[in-house]
Amino acid sequence: MTEETERKISKNTEKRRAAICGGTLGRENRYYIRGQVVDISVSEEMTDPKKWDLLTGLFQGQEKEITPFLDYGLESVRKPILVAEIVDQSGKVLHRSPEIRGDESGFFFHEFTFPLSPGNYTFHIHFLKPDSYRQFGKDLAYLNTPGKHELVSQSLIGMGALRILPEEYTGIVTTSDIDQTYLATDIHSNKGKISTLFETPEQKLPLPGMPTLFKELREATSDSPLCFISASPHFFRRTLLSTFRTQGVKTESLHLKYLEGTLKGMVDKFWDTLSHPTRFLTEGLWGAVERVRKFAGSSFQSLFDQLAYKLTILLRDRIYLPTNSKEILLGDNTESDYLIFILYQFILTGALQGKELEDYLYKLNFLGRDAITRDNAKLIRELAEENHRIHGDINPVQLVLINKTELGPPSDEMKWNVRSALPTGLDPWKTEGIAPYIPTDGALGFALVMVERGILDLSSVLKISGDMAGQWFEGKVIDPNGLLELAKKLELPKETDSIHKKFVKTLKEVLEA
Repeated sequence: MTEETERKISKNTEKRRAAICGGTLGRENRYYIRGQVVDISVSEEMTDPKKWDLLTGLFQGQEKEITPFLDYGLESVRKPILVAEIVDQSGKVLHRSPEIRGDESGFFFHEFTFPLSPGNYTFHIHFLKPDSYRQFGKDLAYLNTPGKHELVSQSLIGMGALRILPEEYTGIVTTSDIDQTYLATDIHSNKGKISTLFETPEQKLPLPGMPTLFKELREATSDSPLCFISASPHFFRRTLLSTFRTQGVKTESLHLKYLEGTLKGMVDKFWDTLSHPTRFLTEGLWGAVERVRKFAGSSFQSLFDQLAYKLTILLRDRIYLPTNSKEILLGDNTESDYLIFILYQFILTGALQGKELEDYLYKLNFLGRDAITRDNAKLIRELAEENHRIHGDINPVQLVLINKTELGPPSDEMKWNVRSALPTGLDPWKTEGIAPYIPTDGALGFALVMVERGILDLSSVLKISGDMAGQWFEGKVIDPNGLLELAKKLELPKETDSIHKKFVKTLKEVLEA
């Protein structure tokens, strides 16, 4: 290899250490920061630190080119030791954390109780050193390679947005699923799943009208927060955050699933169970075998199922929300959103709690799946108990909307699925204080229900309709006639009949004008 070739290869294999964070939502006296520390391979033209956006973790121009596949191979930094600073909008550092220690995959989490006034802040993540001989060795080997310089140009490796709500906040917090609720993602075919890995932010299409719905909702509710929860893998983060920005949707937080961690947990737990012979003696051979079978089956299913994951995230985030805040939950019928949102309410009101809750979750089989391990059931119980200590037996959920797609069951089957899964005596349609989900059709259905609830007005629905015209939906472009047909065929609760008729009449007049 010539000296010129070696120099050329070196120029194209630099690394930049970065903290991929996103944003977070909290309240005055309790909030948190989180993220993952990774090493990003960069070319020579990407070494200018001034062109890196530390909030997005992207180099200038990458916003349009980033894909989940490019992030799939990001190299995690083992056991990073970090410090976080809370910075106000003037750039003043208000608070500095003690050392934060990340895990073997570079993920970190830190809770703050330092009081902050309501408003918008930024948190800065500074890298100190790794707490891993293996990582230290890798870094040293890299730096000793001819042509290499340094992993980090400065200790500041990432930033994130932090929004703090007043403790007395009584407004809305909206939490939404992504695939088939916001994005028109084909997640039910192998071709579709693979395609999502290679889609840029501009190629990820929203369901018609959804970006406008979120903009109108935020405007009509005094800039109320919007959070996303998805079971998509964590390496979708930079792409999805760029997608939201491209589509003009502001979001306070984005939760994604760490699949590698699930796999590692499966392996560790499996061998831990097999390596303790006392369990075979106390439970008996068949009891131990059944325990292993149950754990392996539900753990494997948890790679794909959303129930335990989303329920955990909802309960954990509720800890950091003001007690009297009101929640709107948005999902779809392709997985288990409609059961998750019901269980969440029963848990918060105390109808399911303690050992009864833990045992119920462990034995729960939904749609033919054992999706909750004993460890997950215990975690959900612990989060429920902490919520009860902080907030009491309060149900913050005001509205649950489910996008009824052709990929999931019809409304009657959804209701049967829920009633079959819940313990005897719990019926969300007959329980005071519980908000049953409302199945409807996309942005138009969501918006009309919100009009009936006094959250939006009819002008917002007309704006959503206008933005839907010309969009691609179910294999064709929505033309004026198609838009009117969609509006007429919406599945809606009886309470919205008069509003629905008024909207259809107005839309028809507008289209014919």
